Amino acid sequence: MKTVRIRQKIKKFLQNGPRNTAEIQEHINSTMRHGTTTQQLGNVLSKDKDIIKFGSTKRSGTLSGGYDICEWATKEWIEANSGLNNNDTFSAA
Repeated sequence: MKTVRIRQKIKKFLQNGPRNTAEIQEHINSTMRHGTTTQQLGNVLSKDKDIIKFGSTKRSGTLSGGYDICEWATKEWIEANSGLNNNDTFSAA
């Protein structure tokens, strides 16, 4: 049941456009009483058919150097902003 609420919050948060994993986790942890772990969030994002990995962003850490962080968007947002017409299809990368 917890992942259902997390999925709903994520989809609502992503309605305005793509966000990265850290922004999504910050939003979930600040709006839900118990929040979520990075691992659980990654599982929810990767397994939901309505949420698509949109790209990645480079982050730099003090100790770990640089790393990539995923950007996520809803299928509806991508279809509305990709310029595809109704006969075209979109496939996730």
